Amino acid sequence: MKNNKKMYSIKKRITLSMIALSSVFILISLFFSYSSSHHEILEVYDARLGQTAKLFLLSLPDSGTLKVSSENVRLLDGWMQNIRDAHSGDEATAYGHPYEQKLLIQLYRDGKVVWGSHLRNHVIVHDPTYSGFGYVEIADKEWRYFQLPLTRNNSQHSEYIIVAEQQAVRNEMITELAFSTLVPQLVLIPCLALVLYFLIDRHFAPITELQQAISRRSVSKLDSVTVGLDTTELSSLVTTLNRLLAELDSAWKREKRFTGMAAHELKTPLAVLRLNAENALNSDREEDLQTDLHNILRGIERSDRLIQQLLTLARVENIHSMERVEIDLKRLVQYVMGELAPLALRNKQEMSLTGDNCLILGDESLLGILLSNLIDNAIRYAGKGQQITVTLKDLPDRVQVYVSDTGEDLTAEAREKLFESFYRSNRERGDGAGLGLSITRDIVKLHYGTVELLPRKDQANTFLVSLMKNQYEL
Repeated sequence: MKNNKKMYSIKKRITLSMIALSSVFILISLFFSYSSSHHEILEVYDARLGQTAKLFLLSLPDSGTLKVSSENVRLLDGWMQNIRDAHSGDEATAYGHPYEQKLLIQLYRDGKVVWGSHLRNHVIVHDPTYSGFGYVEIADKEWRYFQLPLTRNNSQHSEYIIVAEQQAVRNEMITELAFSTLVPQLVLIPCLALVLYFLIDRHFAPITELQQAISRRSVSKLDSVTVGLDTTELSSLVTTLNRLLAELDSAWKREKRFTGMAAHELKTPLAVLRLNAENALNSDREEDLQTDLHNILRGIERSDRLIQQLLTLARVENIHSMERVEIDLKRLVQYVMGELAPLALRNKQEMSLTGDNCLILGDESLLGILLSNLIDNAIRYAGKGQQITVTLKDLPDRVQVYVSDTGEDLTAEAREKLFESFYRSNRERGDGAGLGLSITRDIVKLHYGTVELLPRKDQANTFLVSLMKNQYEL
């Protein structure tokens, strides 16, 4: 079934996530900046309204009456008209600034306006008894005003001042301030995105390099992977990957070696079987026929043993972990010796077992193969009438197994190559394939032990197998 699940890029997701988070934080910062600016601007403008009202009242003469000359009214009205006629938008004119039209000062006595900064504005509808800030609508425009009563000694009139300002002035200031902050921040987002993309792409370079290095590996090229920049995150990954490649390379080499050697070793016995079969078919004498048939049986036996050893070798070489159980090693040795006793009797050999009762953790079937190979090797190559002895020693941290035979001593070359696969030191006396001791070596390694052929002593060849007891601690 085809997998339609869409793959995603970690680098792309990190980049987009960082840009999104940065944008969100920038917008949050803008929101708080706008809120703070809005509050501060209102405070400043309200303070200006209050201070203007107080200064204006303090500048009035203490005459007990509020009178403004008609000439002054005419001049003020003319100035304001000139500002309106200038059509300068928001630019200053020779008569002042157009924003003056958005500021209003009015003096009231007994609820009536006695003076105003520009009387063309409507009278502010208000509560004469009120003192403080408020909002009022004039000509469909909202104004912010401040009302302050004027208290005079011995005055029978209710006098107060109102200073007002269009709310649009404040809104414009807040908007301009917000935009002056918003535009650089919005420009910053794409710049930040480019910088993040560049930095993330640069920091992901080791991963890209690792991916390219892996893509160049194949079954014929399994050498170690290296990355130019050694990073904390990739170091363990590269180490694990190289260990896996090394194990894969070793397995591939074992398979090639196994296939080549198996083909070579099987070719000879099969050729001999074919030749003996042809001789049996062409044989005219009963004696020759029996000889050929016996040779065929021996060839089949040898081929069967070779195939069994090849299968065992393949199995052992591909084991990397196994379940370990407690094994009575002495009982296992007795069982193996009982299985091989008929072969020893046929060769008129004596077998004996001495030593301690030993318990060890391991795989019982593999340890059985190990013991069988060593004892079988002694039986087949020691010669007729020889003695074969198995000795067990139970030490505090390990178990030692000695397998000795009184056969002929081995040559220096044989001792050096004895544990190599398909090596046979005495081809004329044995029918093996040279795999028994190689399999024994691999099984011992799986049990964290050692196997060696000791120097000849007391006219005996002795193999020593040393197995650790506490294998779980290794």
